[in-house]
Amino acid sequence: MLFAYKAKVIVQSSKNKREIDIEDFIKGYRKTDLKSDELITSVFIPKPEKNVYVKSYKVSKRKDLDISTVSLACRLILEKDNIKEILLAYGGMAETTKRAKKTEDYLLGKEWSRKTIEEAMKIVYDEFKPISDARSSEEFRKIISKNLLMKMFIEILK
Repeated sequence: MLFAYKAKVIVQSSKNKREIDIEDFIKGYRKTDLKSDELITSVFIPKPEKNVYVKSYKVSKRKDLDISTVSLACRLILEKDNIKEILLAYGGMAETTKRAKKTEDYLLGKEWSRKTIEEAMKIVYDEFKPISDARSSEEFRKIISKNLLMKMFIEILK
């Protein structure tokens, strides 16, 4: 969700203070942009404008206190039924939360329609190479990633 809200991590050392976009803060599995002499002092979550849709979805075997198999946090701005801004941040599809940049690029500027989303589903399906583990197979994760995209479309259409 922090990706969808375009959050910033505020870190401070004895010498300086930095603001880091959440996407730049997470560098890899259990790796961050935090330097050895820095502490996280706050996380800034900007309030979205009125015309911004922010949605979050989690698929897991248990509802509470479980690592998600796949998750999606999205941010969308529509302008006259066209996609003005889109951010799709997937969890469980790579070593860390990653944006579906190819899918976002495809959707940007397109009409907000079922046909457009169905085409985007094909792109997101091939965009990641998730692992198979105890939670699910690679194929299941890929199918869920595209189904969550359709779920978002249907919910926002309402």
